[in-house]
Amino acid sequence: MRVLRRTAVGVAALLFLGSGVATATAADGSGGGGFVRNPNPNAAPSARPAAGPAMKPMTAAASRPVSGKNPSAGPGTKDTSGAWQVSTPKVKLSNTVTNSDGSTADLTFEVWTADSAGKAKTQVAISDDQYGVLVSGFVKSGSTASVTVGAGYLKPNVDYVFHTSAYAKDSGLYETSWSPWARFRVTMPVDLTLPNPNASAANPDQTAQPYTDTPAPPSPWQTAAGPSGDRSVAPGAFGTHCTTSSDGVKVCGTAEPYDGHNFTLHRGAGPQAKAAAPSSLVSGCDPANPRAGLWTTRFEECSSFTMEWEATLNDAPVGTVKALVVNERQLDPKSGNITERINVTDVDVPATIPAFTLDPPKIDCEPSGNCGVQDVSGWTGAAAWVPGDHHSVSADASYIWGPDLTGPNSTKPQVMKLGVAVALQGNPKIPGQTVQTTPAYFMDVAGGDLENGGAPDQIRCDNTKIISKVPTTGCVFHNYVPTYTFNAAKYPQASSHAWLIQHKLANHPGSKADSKPLYFLPDGDISGNRTVICPTGWAAANGDTSALNGATDKELNCDEFAFNATYNSGGMPSLAGGLNPVSSGDACVQTLASKQGTTVHLFNIDGSTPTWKEVCGRSAISGNDNSGSMAGFGAFNANQRLLDRDPYWLDTNMSAACSADSATVKCTMTANNQ
Repeated sequence: MRVLRRTAVGVAALLFLGSGVATATAADGSGGGGFVRNPNPNAAPSARPAAGPAMKPMTAAASRPVSGKNPSAGPGTKDTSGAWQVSTPKVKLSNTVTNSDGSTADLTFEVWTADSAGKAKTQVAISDDQYGVLVSGFVKSGSTASVTVGAGYLKPNVDYVFHTSAYAKDSGLYETSWSPWARFRVTMPVDLTLPNPNASAANPDQTAQPYTDTPAPPSPWQTAAGPSGDRSVAPGAFGTHCTTSSDGVKVCGTAEPYDGHNFTLHRGAGPQAKAAAPSSLVSGCDPANPRAGLWTTRFEECSSFTMEWEATLNDAPVGTVKALVVNERQLDPKSGNITERINVTDVDVPATIPAFTLDPPKIDCEPSGNCGVQDVSGWTGAAAWVPGDHHSVSADASYIWGPDLTGPNSTKPQVMKLGVAVALQGNPKIPGQTVQTTPAYFMDVAGGDLENGGAPDQIRCDNTKIISKVPTTGCVFHNYVPTYTFNAAKYPQASSHAWLIQHKLANHPGSKADSKPLYFLPDGDISGNRTVICPTGWAAANGDTSALNGATDKELNCDEFAFNATYNSGGMPSLAGGLNPVSSGDACVQTLASKQGTTVHLFNIDGSTPTWKEVCGRSAISGNDNSGSMAGFGAFNANQRLLDRDPYWLDTNMSAACSADSATVKCTMTANNQ
């Protein structure tokens, strides 16, 4: 394309030729060589001779070049209204041009904003030429002439129109009128409309982690199916334990998680039921209204089990006693202390067994050299039942974990999984018969395999977590996956970027809905990841400073997601355990935040249209957004005692209303904590 500036010689020639060019005034009123906006979209092309000096025709029949009737804009497609939907601000404008004498000609392209009716409103400069136009190269008659608008001239989501005028190389003649208008709009493949930031939005409480019965998914580093591949607890997993008395009375004790169907509750039944209703040890647990299954937070458990003692006499059935047990456990993130409350909330004794009693619970904690039972209380209430009596009793226990000693005043740094088994010794009374006490067990480890056989409520203790530069001791339910929540209202750019990557990529990093957690990588290993994805200067070179928010927001940042402090980071090599390795951030979905009017959008970087087969994302966003969105992570990490490769979820705290167009991701974002 050619961009021709009017020179002094050109002006003299034009005046000499009597072209009628009026004296121009710069758009900013300064005059000189700046952009001079065209006030009249229908002015004769020769009135603004950007293509070259306008010559007088030598004869009345002299040939003038003519623009085509169907100008087009691309790359993109024409919608049902006739407007071109273009996927980049670097729009390619095209039209055909003919000259009846067969000589070459070029086209001048002029762009205007459009009103709601598609009519030209205000001319837009698409070059540094004083006329603000682009001129194509000369082409043969009947050919297509094109220009490509450079970066920075056109904006997304603005309606534009353009037209062309032809100029003949040999004759110097202009077309006497402009071509028909063509409408176009820059529609980026990625266009998220962000809410305005709310600087006063309160930070989420990262310690408020909800109970769940969904444990961590299988480890992505697990190479073959093993005991840890399925962390559910199947019926019968706790085993059956039988005793046989000298009189031939056999009692078999079993336990399994309560599933809502394997025990019939007797709510409020029996004279002692209301008075003896057990209190709760942990928050979010109501023993009188038991949940089905195993429920934990990172530090609390509220799980329910059905326990049975089946009695036979010389292989003939006598009856089965059933009990519903709600087990509560409280862990301490700052010590190895563990407390437990065993609630026998409901007992059903059949009429064929006149009475049933329970001995105080017995607790075993492994490894025995590191986990010691401190105390087990007797039952609160009478642990004796008769048919029709369904009252509740409870007992408390405490135990403590400690690392191996390596000296009189020091301990060896250790991470250790525990195995805890609770035995309830049942005594069904059968008249005239001797009956042995029989245990029924529930436990948090299957098959004694502490490393691989852990149930969802298995405990892990360690003395390795560094908090404020000091090693600390604490315990967690390690199969519980905690959630880090963004303050989306305060930091919408970072939250929207994470939302985009989490929802659109097949690996869904950090998505709880897709069971794709992030895996924690300790701080000492993260600098190399960032270098791969976010090299120095990338944000400044690719971003838009209009995204900065206020005087304290000094510079753009490269926001990497998944975070560099995770094994999900694209910068983490596979040999080091990386799950999504790439050689460069160029392989990621690349976006930037940009303000259009008063609203910030998240667009794909021009020339980097996502395929959605990528495994990572990087975005040039506000530095305040990037740092502020993760400001609470240090405290979250310490509180939840995240260790190497521990999973966690990311809640972006964003909702989106998206168009149904499958070719673009066009959404209006809303902060859930707005």
